[in-house]
Amino acid sequence: MSLNESLHLEFGKNATLNESLQFSGDFLSNGTLKNATEEGTPDQAAMRIVVPAAFSLICLVGISGNALVIYLVWRHKEMRTVTNFYIVNLAVTDLAFLVCCVPFSAVKLTIESWTFGEFLCKSVFYFMQVTAQATCVTLAVLSLDRFWAIARHFKTPWFRTPVGVLLTTTIIWIGSFLLSLPVAFFLKVFEWNWHGIKQLVCLDKFPSADQYQGYIIYTVLISYVIPLTTSVACHWLIIRYLATMSANTSVAQKHVMARKKKVTRMVATVVILFAVCWAPNHALNLWFAFRSEGEIPHPIMWLKITALCMSYANSSVNPFVYGIMGENFKKAFAKSFQKGDSSGTGSAVSPKTPKLTKEEEIGMIKIGGRPAIENKNTPIDASSEVYQNDVIKKL
Repeated sequence: MSLNESLHLEFGKNATLNESLQFSGDFLSNGTLKNATEEGTPDQAAMRIVVPAAFSLICLVGISGNALVIYLVWRHKEMRTVTNFYIVNLAVTDLAFLVCCVPFSAVKLTIESWTFGEFLCKSVFYFMQVTAQATCVTLAVLSLDRFWAIARHFKTPWFRTPVGVLLTTTIIWIGSFLLSLPVAFFLKVFEWNWHGIKQLVCLDKFPSADQYQGYIIYTVLISYVIPLTTSVACHWLIIRYLATMSANTSVAQKHVMARKKKVTRMVATVVILFAVCWAPNHALNLWFAFRSEGEIPHPIMWLKITALCMSYANSSVNPFVYGIMGENFKKAFAKSFQKGDSSGTGSAVSPKTPKLTKEEEIGMIKIGGRPAIENKNTPIDASSEVYQNDVIKKL
């Protein structure tokens, strides 16, 4: 009898060797595949080499890149725009996800038994869900931010003010903790025997298969479908707005709008990468939840590992997008690490925004903004009107 069959006989189909969002896979952990992860097989040996190596690389690149994004926005005052504050929150969620998720997932895929106790079983994988949830909600808010910056530039909604950014970020995290509570409720450590060997498994045991299927649908909806639909709708509305205004704007207005469009394309690229990287993992989770009884096909193991690598890598690729497509990020990086740069931490020496011509200043006023404020000592918590008019031109 395989470990998968033994698991189902003792706990039922609605029991899964699961972490948050199936990150290490219901059917990958502790050898639940058909002869694929049993001790001594070539696949088990390969998994113990490939998984830690791949996950370590993703973790190293992601932590370095996201930490750099946070540093650049923190150091340069002119980088402290509304959009960049949301990008910083996205970098924080990615950092937390990588630090919390990747090491434990690598261990879970390569060891024979869960040895970290019930507290970590609950807390680690609950926080995985929280950070994944906060990531996708932040992407949705970023898309809304871009919609208002371009299609509703004549208004300043509350979430595009300094206080609004802090409040929105707080709501994102509180909401993510609340939406992820089912993980903490159902995860427990169970002890059971397999071929006379005692195994400890970190298991989410649902009362019924229907409830487990409902949980999977719930997580896919809140952490993928709903945030992605919101982002797609925002960018579609932006495209519609730009198509209608292109024939009725002056050259000066087009110059101003072009700067905002560059940032919007960068955000859209981040959203597309999120959709592509997470789709395989969610699809496999749904397939597993609704499949008929029986052993899982051997190739699914490597499909699942590939899907996990893609979802983890999504938290590592965003800094590359900012570096390639974000002009201010490129300039801030060059300014921070150029030879002989001795500027103090948090100084106003930041990437210079090209000076507006007279025509561009008139165009900026027509589309709802104002020329840049010359006083570089304006504090970050200045009134929302002054702050917004100063920074929207950089978006």
